[in-house]
Amino acid sequence: MTDSPVRRVAVVLFEGFTVLDVYGPVQAFASARTARPDGSWHRHFEIVTVAEKAGPVKAGEGPTTHADYAFSDAPAYDILLVPGGFGTRQAINNAPLLLALTAASRKAAITTTVCTGSALLARTGLMDGRPATSNKVAWDWVVQQGPRVKWQRQARWVDDGNLVTSSGVSAGVDMALSVIARLHGVDMARQAARFMEYVWHEDPADDPFA
Repeated sequence: MTDSPVRRVAVVLFEGFTVLDVYGPVQAFASARTARPDGSWHRHFEIVTVAEKAGPVKAGEGPTTHADYAFSDAPAYDILLVPGGFGTRQAINNAPLLLALTAASRKAAITTTVCTGSALLARTGLMDGRPATSNKVAWDWVVQQGPRVKWQRQARWVDDGNLVTSSGVSAGVDMALSVIARLHGVDMARQAARFMEYVWHEDPADDPFA
């Protein structure tokens, strides 16, 4: 049996990102794997981190994560993941970051956002006229960042083809599993959820926080 091609996920980092927005989806993608006859595992996704410059980036919760690449040096990738966090309040006014994010999204086959990451992407204009969702606690602030976006409040995540946005924090795991299901089948996504001992909300309209 030949291993299927590995898709690369590029995770955007900026000062004040939310830890679970990043590492929840990262764990989901990393848990999408197939056993080989020799007992080893074939992972279907490779994860890298990107930022304005390579090096340490501090999360809003305190821990520091290392950005593997600057946007300009990042290898080709299939999926772009944009997290949220309190740092988005400053990041939306960071013109160089928004320009880099615009270019990065255009290179991806699928761009995904978690929580207020949709506010950051909305500021690029790439979401104009498209359905999307975000964190319900920060809802009023988020929708102001993209007045032309077709915001959907009642949604755990919204899949619009090459744009997939998710609600607050833990919803990013559900969204990532949905992307895995699209690319590798629902059984693979459910298996990844079992690896994590995670109860996957499979219905994107199942949003108890709306």
